[in-house]
Amino acid sequence: MSKSVALGLDIGGTKTLCILVDKDFKVLKTAKFKTAEDGSPQFRTNLLRTLWSIRDYAADKKYKLLGVGVGLAGSVDKKSGRIKTAPNLVCLEGFPIERQVEKALKTKAYIGNDVQLGICAEHKLGAAEGCSNVLGVFFGTGVGGAAIINGELYSGACGMGGQVGAVLAQPVGGPKAALSHGFLDRIASKAAIAGEALVMAVKEWAPYLNKKVGTDLSKITWGMLRKAIEHGDERIEEMLRARMRVVGIALSSVVNFLYPDMLVLGGGLLTDMRKLVMEEIEEGLREYLVPEVSETLKVRAAELGSDAVALGAASLVFDANRENK
Repeated sequence: MSKSVALGLDIGGTKTLCILVDKDFKVLKTAKFKTAEDGSPQFRTNLLRTLWSIRDYAADKKYKLLGVGVGLAGSVDKKSGRIKTAPNLVCLEGFPIERQVEKALKTKAYIGNDVQLGICAEHKLGAAEGCSNVLGVFFGTGVGGAAIINGELYSGACGMGGQVGAVLAQPVGGPKAALSHGFLDRIASKAAIAGEALVMAVKEWAPYLNKKVGTDLSKITWGMLRKAIEHGDERIEEMLRARMRVVGIALSSVVNFLYPDMLVLGGGLLTDMRKLVMEEIEEGLREYLVPEVSETLKVRAAELGSDAVALGAASLVFDANRENK
């Protein structure tokens, strides 16, 4: 009897990760490529090449591919199957992701928001396993959020419920000021932090970073910022700690409202600077939590790392096949 498998895709702002798993979520094969080097034509070429490679591998192993789950940072038009909004991948807006995947693999595609799928995976397999009410916040190209309420993903009216990137942290200056720097996404996204770090480097407030990146913003990664701190760039550390403290304070309102069992923090920033981020967010958070919430809330780092979204996407396939039986 052939083994039933599912393919999970995580289409991120920087890379696309593909993971083939069995029903126990054992990873059978992985592949990845840069998401949008030259816009949607290049993305389509890379996507199809990768999907066909995995298709051939599954056929060689005599696996039965039940379907493909796709997680992306944005939303998809349910009627057309095209990417509707993708704030960090504007060049892919309008791309017919559902049709391309289904045509390439001759199987059904299931599409969801990347952060929602990531927290679903953490809820089923990772840090939040066994919890009924969970808030997840992930730091990557942007700041994403998702919520599990009474054991079920909270989707909201438009399918994007739980997003925290638009939580207002600094309303001073009115709506225009909020649009420029008041939202969490403008405070703790990779672009926001890297931009501030570059200013510090150019002004030679961060000598190590200045030596390594010069004026090239593209060279400022989470890993590079970690190295800068390790090599004595104190201003970089101060900036990161201050921004993470603001994130914690802003999240306290959401946590006070939801009363979750757990707050799960994840994403690339956590991978490289887990201790710093966890310390500052939790300190800012608990300073403003009501006692009843603070007594029961657990704050944990995500356990599934960069695989979380792809694993959550694969779970869409298994869930759909169970429902259809």
